Amino acid sequence: MKKICALLLLAALVSVLAACNNSNKIVVVDGAKVFRESKPGQEAMAYLRTKSTDLQAEAKAAQEKVQAKQTQENAAAFQEAVTKYQTTMGAEQQRVVGLLQDQFNKVLEKYRKDNKVDVILAKDVVLSYDEASDITNKVIEEINKTAIDLNAKPEAKPEGKDGAKPEVKPEGKDAAAKPEVKPEAKPEVKPAAKPAAAPAAAPAAEAKKP
Repeated sequence: MKKICALLLLAALVSVLAACNNSNKIVVVDGAKVFRESKPGQEAMAYLRTKSTDLQAEAKAAQEKVQAKQTQENAAAFQEAVTKYQTTMGAEQQRVVGLLQDQFNKVLEKYRKDNKVDVILAKDVVLSYDEASDITNKVIEEINKTAIDLNAKPEAKPEGKDGAKPEVKPEGKDAAAKPEVKPEAKPEVKPAAKPAAAPAAAPAAEAKKP
């Protein structure tokens, strides 16, 4: 009986050791730092700043025309310039972030396969981890080896078998961090000075009394 118990205990110990040896390899990455410090991320931010500066210059020029000469045509041109800035920058930010995200995901997937990693977690949602599991700097090195065409469109997501677009689910805690993109400052819109009111007509002189 004692021999059987000893064999069972030994078998349980072997199972525990095997489970430890087969434990998943988990690492973390700081996505915001990757986009902030990597070469592609810095180039993307510079591109957006240049785009914003050009559009702000157009809006400012239109505003100066309104202030110089208040006409419906100048006012409409100014409003159009402001609207163009808002819509264009919103679309450009979304497009550029999409390009960065696509490249970021490719680099992460390649790193995971090359280094036999099971799970990559976003650093900002992990409560505790060993510094050795932080691969942020390694990911920056890898993404710096790539180039992004900032004039391209993000890759289209694959559709389902029935042709329907896949449902976009909110990211969980194990999702890789997305780049943090601060909104560009909107052009300052100063209210145009109101035209001076025309002087009221002088009252008619009182009729002389007889």
